[in-house]
Amino acid sequence: MRNMITGLLLAASLVTSAMASDDPEDFCYPAPKDLAKHERLSLWGTFYHTKIAPFDKDGYNLIDEHDKPIGPKLGHQDWCKAALEGAALIKMPDGSNVVVNVRDADGPSQVNCDKFYPHLHARARIGMRHTRFFKITSPKVKYGYGIRDWPLAAFRTIAVDRRERPIRYRTVLFIPELRGQKLTLEDGTNIVHDGYVFAADTGSGIRGDHIDFYTGFVNKNPFPDLAAGPSKRFKAYVVKDKAIYQQLLELHTQ
Repeated sequence: MRNMITGLLLAASLVTSAMASDDPEDFCYPAPKDLAKHERLSLWGTFYHTKIAPFDKDGYNLIDEHDKPIGPKLGHQDWCKAALEGAALIKMPDGSNVVVNVRDADGPSQVNCDKFYPHLHARARIGMRHTRFFKITSPKVKYGYGIRDWPLAAFRTIAVDRRERPIRYRTVLFIPELRGQKLTLEDGTNIVHDGYVFAADTGSGIRGDHIDFYTGFVNKNPFPDLAAGPSKRFKAYVVKDKAIYQQLLELHTQ
């Protein structure tokens, strides 16, 4: 009986240690045994992050769904960056931090960002001017939300084409070139990636076989060989492992 209890406790501890999160110790999933059995995609990538920006008393208001200011203000370029990236952490004068998230692009025309992003499609640039935001109040949401109120997870979340072609939301991808990559979080913590990412966001500039890697607060390209634009393609595999899928789904829910 004692051996049985010990075995059950050990099994429980192993299950707990395998639970996914954006904690660096949890990038520990084993590689698929036979990649030939998984659907293969040829993709190219970019990266995006949650902007860290100072409050600017002379800046632009962030407006809510009722077109009313939510409190924090951002300078011109920081406002545009937050609208583009989808979220921002704003350092307030009293030393506190406020995380804001894009709600939609249904507000009045407010801020022209064309000079910062001339490469974007005209429809995306026009839509950016109408961006509305909301404050994030959940202490469990560190970086902001992707689609469907799914919390973003650093180095786990990817954004895909909103038409869900060729990648559907909630898809788990394994990227061999990502596995083993040594990355550094904004607090200096080092991680070694296991190669798995999860489709939980989208963006106006993402079409087809383009994916956007989410990097938390890290605003430098952490893997220039993967997030190198359309000139550099890489292989990815659709993984349907139920355990990995469920844990990455839980990571992206509140």
